[in-house]
This record gives sequence, structure tokens and C-alpha cells, in this order.
Amino acid sequence: MSQKEFQRVKVIENAAGGRLSVGEASRLLQLSERQVQRLKRRYRPDSVDWVRHGNRGRPMPWALPLPQKQLILTLARGKYQGFNDSHLAEKLRAEENLSVSARPCAAFCAPPNWLLRRTPASPISLPSPGPPAFRHDGAHRRQPP
Repeated sequence: MSQKEFQRVKVIENAAGGRLSVGEASRLLQLSERQVQRLKRRYRPDSVDWVRHGNRGRPMPWALPLPQKQLILTLARGKYQGFNDSHLAEKLRAEENLSVSARPCAAFCAPPNWLLRRTPASPISLPSPGPPAFRHDGAHRRQPP
């Protein structure tokens, strides 16, 4: 259970027990009063499963199945090596009859982040400022009183 979920459990327990008002609980959790009411309705004193989101542990509905992902990765590293994501998606659609957009191709065909780390840049040497003879605020145009 995350720290945020643990705090939510404690605050809702206090709100359900009458030790906190809904308004105070909503301020503590940074939720609307209506959301706090919904959490109070879901509250079960014998477990903490009520605080977990219902989609936790489920795959994303737009995720590609693992066999299809592996096939695309194999084709991208072999037959279509060197293609960019858009061209790869077009070729997979036309030649392999795989309906996939360019975005997933870019996501799982890209090199891992640790390969993309940049080396530190060399320090930039700035030119030294010239003499303070000319001021840019227009003071050189003003007439003395």
C-alpha cells in the first residue's frame, strides 16, 4: 500500500467514525467533498481493499498482446531494420497485415533509456563584458537638468 493510500485509509476511518467532518477530510486529502462521501460509502473497517483502484493489476485496454509485440519487434530488428516508426508501421500494415500505429512501434522498438544518456557538455566560455561606457537604459540620451 502506498503512502497516499495509507493516509486515505486513516482519514476516511476518522471521517467514518465521526472524528472528522467531510469538509476537513476533503481538505486533508485534497479531494472534493463528494469524493470523500464516495470513499466513505466504500469504506469497510475489516479490510483495506476498498481504497485500491479497481483497475490496478489489469492490463491497459490499448496494450498489444505479447505475441504480437514480439513479432513486431522481431520484424523491426530483422526484415525492417533501419526503418523509422512511421515507415515501419506502414510496412507492417501493407506487407504483414498487422494493424499497428507508429506510436507503439516507436515505444517498444526504441533503444532503452540508458543507451540514450547524454555525456556532460563542455563548459561554455562567455566573452568578458566590455567597458561600461554605453548604457542600454537610455541614460546617455537624457539632458542634464
